[in-house]
Amino acid sequence: MHRIGVLEFVNKQFFGRFVYACCLVVTVVAVLSGCRKDQFNESPDFTLGFSADSVIFDTVFNTIGSATQMLRVYNRGNDPVRISNIRLVNDPNNSYRINVDGLSGGQFTDVEIDGEDSLFIFIEVTVTPDQNQLYPFVDGAIEFQTNGRTQDVKLVAWGWDAIFYYPTVFPTNGLPNYSIVGEGPNTTVTWTAEKPIVVYGYVVVDSLQSLVVEAGARIFFHQGSGLWVYKDGRIEVNGTRENPVIFQGDRLESFYDEQPGQWDRIWINEGSDNVIRNAIIKNNFIGIQLEPLPFGPNNLALSPNTLTLENVVIRNNSIAGIFSRNSRINGENLLLSSGGQYLLAGTGAGSYNFDHCTFANNWNLSIRQTPGVFLTNTFGVDENTIGIGDLINSNFRNCIIYGNGLNEIGFEFEEQGAVDLSFLNCLFRVEEEVFNTFGPYFEGATQVNLTPGFVSFTEGDFRLREDSEVRGAGANFPNAPALDLIGTPYNIPRPIGCFEFFPE
Repeated sequence: MHRIGVLEFVNKQFFGRFVYACCLVVTVVAVLSGCRKDQFNESPDFTLGFSADSVIFDTVFNTIGSATQMLRVYNRGNDPVRISNIRLVNDPNNSYRINVDGLSGGQFTDVEIDGEDSLFIFIEVTVTPDQNQLYPFVDGAIEFQTNGRTQDVKLVAWGWDAIFYYPTVFPTNGLPNYSIVGEGPNTTVTWTAEKPIVVYGYVVVDSLQSLVVEAGARIFFHQGSGLWVYKDGRIEVNGTRENPVIFQGDRLESFYDEQPGQWDRIWINEGSDNVIRNAIIKNNFIGIQLEPLPFGPNNLALSPNTLTLENVVIRNNSIAGIFSRNSRINGENLLLSSGGQYLLAGTGAGSYNFDHCTFANNWNLSIRQTPGVFLTNTFGVDENTIGIGDLINSNFRNCIIYGNGLNEIGFEFEEQGAVDLSFLNCLFRVEEEVFNTFGPYFEGATQVNLTPGFVSFTEGDFRLREDSEVRGAGANFPNAPALDLIGTPYNIPRPIGCFEFFPE
């Protein structure tokens, strides 16, 4: 088979008044200085106050500088105080860096704080790798000497040894900088849970390469980075319910735990049957973008290959959870939530089968006027051309499609394209007029505008309460999953959505 690599693809005012003003300022300052009472607090019993007794950096990646932490130093007395010395101590490897009121360095002398005032110290850390420690510990302190009294604030950080991917190719045609995951075609690269993977730029699974991701692996992407499975490349993610694979941004501070838009996307082109099982994909622009290679020879046709998603959580995506064009997806026990525009956008030709999935759009960071799930048989060929494809063999069974909008399901079909689509025993939030317009696609005990009975929709807990109306409202069908997203056996009759009710 001819290797069509990604490299091949990349290649296709005056002066007098000013002097007078300056002299006036100098005169005023001199007069005021002569009147100032510089009565500093010199009591040996004086103590500084601190916003914290320790500054703790949660785990940071080795060799990569941390985010900045802040320490506030208070003078709670009425008179000004002079700190004779501020310095870093117990830091033999120079891991920490401090900035005191806008000045950087390791030691500062005669730092003044007015009465009932404070100053800010900003701290960063870089942890040096230690071959003998997976999580090297870095201790340190900031020491303060005031009126003969010594105080300190502890600094604590843990490092995390990681495997880094940095760009080696820098295209000039608008594509992102990237590196290739392996060496040459017909190679398989395995990412394990032993060390986290940190990606700068894009990492590319090239043509005829395979990437296998084992259970418990954690993949961290820098701002703007992503994973690109190129044409005829393949990805296989083999997480488990107990040890899912996690794809997320590389900011490890708790503030960023659930912040969208930290990295770009997982971009998968056609050419192989790709599988993602038991994974969490969060905090990016698009969770998964699935489409034939743009401008490739068959990019207008429905891909013959299928992306299989099982027990996958996709959340906090600035644009979409899944964006598909001319592609096939089989999804089972999926939970998609908090999408800035869509949770699922299927465009052009397609074949979609989603069983026991919950699409719950609780996005609250901006105004959203798009449905959570949107299907259309049209797609943009170029700036001036719209293509039309066939939607074939597409089924949504026992799915919740809900959110904080009036219409969380939307369709836009052109008659020139075939539409073979059905929803069996699903719950929708949708206006009656829209629902009635597309009535032929709905069958079974479909529920409209009922409350699903989530534990907490706003907080993103989409498990079912005991009084939920979707318990036992689902259909039983061949090859339906036996276990829910978290491994609880489904009861018969089945629920709607990806969770069976399980009393805590």
